[in-house]
Amino acid sequence: MSARRIAGPDSLWRLTTSSLEPLHPVEFRYEMDLEDFVAATPGLTGEKAMTIGRQVRTPDGHVLDLLKLRATGSTITTECKRGRAKADAIGQLVAYAAWVDTLDRAALERIFEEYTRNRTRSQGSVRPTLAEAFEEHFGMPMPMTLNQTQTMELVAGSVDVATLKAVRRLRENDIPISVHVVNSYRSAGETLVAVAEWMDVESPSERPISVRAQLQELHIATVSAVENSTSRLLRHIDRQRPRHAGHDGPFFTKGAHADILCFALLFMPRFTTSYVPYSLLEALYDGWVNEQASLGVDRVKPAHGFAQQLKHAIKMVGGWRWDRKYWDEDPSLENERLRLLAGRWPMPKHGQYLSGYARK
Repeated sequence: MSARRIAGPDSLWRLTTSSLEPLHPVEFRYEMDLEDFVAATPGLTGEKAMTIGRQVRTPDGHVLDLLKLRATGSTITTECKRGRAKADAIGQLVAYAAWVDTLDRAALERIFEEYTRNRTRSQGSVRPTLAEAFEEHFGMPMPMTLNQTQTMELVAGSVDVATLKAVRRLRENDIPISVHVVNSYRSAGETLVAVAEWMDVESPSERPISVRAQLQELHIATVSAVENSTSRLLRHIDRQRPRHAGHDGPFFTKGAHADILCFALLFMPRFTTSYVPYSLLEALYDGWVNEQASLGVDRVKPAHGFAQQLKHAIKMVGGWRWDRKYWDEDPSLENERLRLLAGRWPMPKHGQYLSGYARK
């Protein structure tokens, strides 16, 4: 195993004017000290993740060391060991990650609220919401949907061979997990910290990822970007609307409006045809809702008012206008083979009058 890993430095030396002086390794006195480093330093393990929970108690009575959030909205379940991590730490981490996988946005907000309550109890400062803290940390609005994907992270002073074998086995089964070795050193009253990530040159995680995985990752990133645009647009509309009763339009109430706007932002720019029938868009939305559900994302289709909300959404996207025309007026409808986009779209007949959207 030692030939296949990149471990932390066995020793560090300080360069002086005349010689090299060794830095002496010291173990973290308490596990909480290591947690302090990881929680307070966003890039310590390689990316600017945001800590949203610490010492999080699970329903079965166990305690998760750290829960972090990426800029994409995905979660990182982190287990810290100040000394040597043994193989049982992996089982512990997997159990925590399985629980984290069940958390929705509301649950993450509750965890963050508890985390900030514990932090501000001594500091006496105002507690931000998760969305506010996210935007301040990453400089962008928080995605509407969180925890679409999860990864695991083990941070330890050292790792035994059995643990590394367990990590390799998880990676071979496409379960994302990273291992970071953190060592501290003392010299001349200073404490220096070295961090190295363990990598396995034979692990599938280090090979080029499959086309399917790349497409799924691109899809999630695209939807996340569109959701950010949706959030900004909705906030802008909310700021502009009059602040008195009677002006709450379709996009000013809770429900499916944000999902429909996200759908319009995602799909309308992709059409190259000059006319898109409403029936096709409705079938596409149904297909998108089902596809998102397979990724663990809940989308909503309202029982009533879908056509009106879609009309408002497409108007906001721009470039399209409400129109009606006969099927055989526009040859591009057939040439584009739009029926391939949605299997349940009822093909119109020649001479049939359609409602839909035409390019401006």
